[in-house]
Amino acid sequence: MAQTVTRGVGLRRALRDPARWRLASGLVLFAFVLTHLVNHALGLVSQDAMQAMQDARLAVTRSAVGMSVLIAAALVHLVLGLLRIVQAGQRRMDLRQAVQLMFGLMIPVLLIRHVLGTHGVAILFGITDDYAYALWAMWPGEAVSQALLMTLVWVHGGLGMHYWLAHRGWYQRTFALWQGVAVLIPALAYAGFVSAGRLAAVQGGYAAPFQPGQYAQIANVMQVSKRTYLAILALALLGWALLWLTSRMGQRIAVTYVNGPTVSAPRGLSLLAISQMHRIPHAAVCGGRARCSTCRVRVLAGQDHLPPPSDQEYQVLRRVRAPDNVRLACQVHPTAALKISTLFPADFAATGDAPDDKYLWGVEQEVTVMFCDLRGFTKMSEGRLPYDVVFLLNQFLGRMAETIEDAGGHVDKFMGDGIMAIFGMDRPADLGAQAALRAAAAMGGVLDALNQSLRETLPAPLSMGIGLHTGMAILGRIGAAQGTRSQGNRSGAAQLTALGETVNLASRLERTCKELGVQLVISAACAARAGLSACDKTTVQSVNVRGLSVPVEVLTLRRAAELTLPDNAGDQGIGAAPASGSNSASNA
Repeated sequence: MAQTVTRGVGLRRALRDPARWRLASGLVLFAFVLTHLVNHALGLVSQDAMQAMQDARLAVTRSAVGMSVLIAAALVHLVLGLLRIVQAGQRRMDLRQAVQLMFGLMIPVLLIRHVLGTHGVAILFGITDDYAYALWAMWPGEAVSQALLMTLVWVHGGLGMHYWLAHRGWYQRTFALWQGVAVLIPALAYAGFVSAGRLAAVQGGYAAPFQPGQYAQIANVMQVSKRTYLAILALALLGWALLWLTSRMGQRIAVTYVNGPTVSAPRGLSLLAISQMHRIPHAAVCGGRARCSTCRVRVLAGQDHLPPPSDQEYQVLRRVRAPDNVRLACQVHPTAALKISTLFPADFAATGDAPDDKYLWGVEQEVTVMFCDLRGFTKMSEGRLPYDVVFLLNQFLGRMAETIEDAGGHVDKFMGDGIMAIFGMDRPADLGAQAALRAAAAMGGVLDALNQSLRETLPAPLSMGIGLHTGMAILGRIGAAQGTRSQGNRSGAAQLTALGETVNLASRLERTCKELGVQLVISAACAARAGLSACDKTTVQSVNVRGLSVPVEVLTLRRAAELTLPDNAGDQGIGAAPASGSNSASNA
């Protein structure tokens, strides 16, 4: 990409990127909160169990290094949170983003009291703030505020983790699990706190550790701390108001949308914020965090006045191989007039797809891709009637497609006398790889049966090659927005397919079958995922694959029907319904 960005400044740009600092500090604080809540949950066991885990936690968090990291993370996260107030005026936030920001700003009000009432008294008065003291101090008078504090902190942190992980394939596949965990952890934490508090109140025997006058001292410190934070928050809000007013009174720029309006906006806003401000439909699946590329635009005029992309934007653009005049709207803050064209549709209704269709914008996921090709069919069809050729081809492709779908695979497409299939779209990658092996073995048997039934009409037995590879691929709906019915897509939806290096390698492995004189070639990655090890019938070797500079380790088998499946492969996934948008055998 011929933009004025080099990798040599990547680290410096990363250090100047507030989003990276906010994420890093947030992860530190989330780890602290998570262990703290788990510590509370041990109250369901005993106070001794709570204290044992607290001693282990404090050995880390109250060490010189641990305390420094924790304080630095809290300050960085707070400052960047206050700065986000300014950003809140630059783009429309959805409900979850608004809740996350509001909860984050409310946390310090309750957290100040909690911290000063525990660690603060240990520093000021030398009081041992163990669980015996904490339960005496907080139960039952602070029970409601503790519940509120847990809710604010957990929801704020949980939403942050969700936005960070939302576009990772493994997280999407296990989202229901994490939803359950997100509810269970704070529920157990508060239940443990209540259980331990009630037991401590019944047992009694804890003497008040404060000396006369110390209550008033700590109360004064709490009041001063709260007022200081509220004053800082008020100044941040005032600063935002002044900046908002100044931006609207200052210089404005014009943005022209191809096949759309020309709008005026104050300098300082991102292109995505400008679109949202003027209610111009603009796709942004990740919410404007530069974690996807759906908001990208083509700059048709004014590109010379744009600042170079940040390291985060550059990484996304490089990954999608964007040309020079394509930028992420969420990251571009224009300083002069622009003419742009959006590249992704933002109106879901116009595409005929449901808003919750995860494949609409593409999903990165680990899957197993299969390519199968009928060998020598061109030569075999010479001199035959066209109807006979179509019949024979449909016999092969139709039976193979049925076998793939019976094993739980998704028939991606038919390519002349070949077929492409995807496994593991709706299940973990290891089960997908096992399903692909079951399909390959069954396809070997199907080929034998076809040769037996057609032996009197064929000059020579049919032969095939199958290539299997497991890896990350982009799964998405490809094709015209309204669908192409002429290609047999009756629903009118764009075709679901897989893209990426995993697909390319699977296709190349299938081609090596002919060179090696085998029916089946399985990549080492696929075999490892499925738990397949070498046996008497398989051969382990390294093969040179066109387009790759290093050999690929594979397992080969002369006859796919002789494949010995792993003991744990079982029948999981057999009979699973194919993914939406799959072709049927009749498409052949």
